Amino acid sequence: MKKFLLTLSLILCIVMAYSQKSAIPADNKLQTKLDSLVNKSAIPFMSESSRVGLSIGIIKDGKEYFYNYGSTQKEKQILPTASTIYELASNSKTFSSTLLARAVLNKKVSLTDDIRKYLNQDYPNLQYDGTPITLLNLANLTSALPNWMPDSRELFAKANPDSIAYLLDAVHRKYSRNQFYTDLHKVKLDTIPGALARHCNTAAQLLGHIMETVYGEKFGTLIRNQFTTPLKMKNTVLLGNGKIPASMAFGYDAKGGKMPFIDWEDMQVAASIASSTSDMLKYIKYHLNEKNEDAKLSHQPTTGDIRKGAIALNWKITKPENGPIRISHTGGSLGFSSYVVFSPEMNSGIILFANDSDMKTQNELIKLAEMILY
Repeated sequence: MKKFLLTLSLILCIVMAYSQKSAIPADNKLQTKLDSLVNKSAIPFMSESSRVGLSIGIIKDGKEYFYNYGSTQKEKQILPTASTIYELASNSKTFSSTLLARAVLNKKVSLTDDIRKYLNQDYPNLQYDGTPITLLNLANLTSALPNWMPDSRELFAKANPDSIAYLLDAVHRKYSRNQFYTDLHKVKLDTIPGALARHCNTAAQLLGHIMETVYGEKFGTLIRNQFTTPLKMKNTVLLGNGKIPASMAFGYDAKGGKMPFIDWEDMQVAASIASSTSDMLKYIKYHLNEKNEDAKLSHQPTTGDIRKGAIALNWKITKPENGPIRISHTGGSLGFSSYVVFSPEMNSGIILFANDSDMKTQNELIKLAEMILY
């Protein structure tokens, strides 16, 4: 009998421990197969010590589904909703690319235009052996420009790793658009534009600025007039001047430190759009419908191997051997991670937001999307 009671006690302890680990706040009703699939995928993700909150929006066969886990902040428990706002970070770049596609279709620009046509000063340095940087090079990551300006690598090399995010924030809060263009004169390209695809925030900044010039409007006005108003995206904003929406989640690093928001003047056009799952499904719906010619143009591969991941106008285009074409983009800031992927062939897509940013979060979001959608 004693042995039986000890065994029973041990089993109860294990069950209780598992239940406590699994007791993650969520609004998943667990009533459908999709509910169960999402939960089976989300719980292991949320069980990582660095996780704070997770919001998922899915469109499948024309229907929308929303799931939320964890909290909008570490300091107190507030379950996120479909209206909770997260930083898009680099997913902001796809808005500029859609603007570029519209400008091409409206014959305002050509993808082969030398970018210097749209700059106010002379930049003889923005070419390599006579080959200039084009608008296409800005949008498909082949500009050969440096990833960041200013180059702060020397400052960061001497810093405590835990302080780098705050140093980066301090640098860019003082770095104006005028300083950006002054430093652009000092850039020396190390390869021919178009030859090599690599991540480049500088290119995204320039593309956003050039779109302002082409359309004759500030970026925030462009986002409002071209996207948020016509698509009725009521929770989507361009961060700036320290103005943070009341429904904004807080972002954290891998150790749980609260991170600054990316509302820097120089990076605003490349990384400062913030949105919710409900709004981003509206944006995904627009891109799923390739009768929208600007969406279709922005999805056309321009460089790379589609089997491994080609680049269109900022979007990554992948065609697995036995699956539909997938159009995707990741986003990572000081305290947020995001991933969007959709397939016009399947008429399905997913947006995932996490308000933490450790070294693994973006890859884990990609895995989540694969498990849930494909």
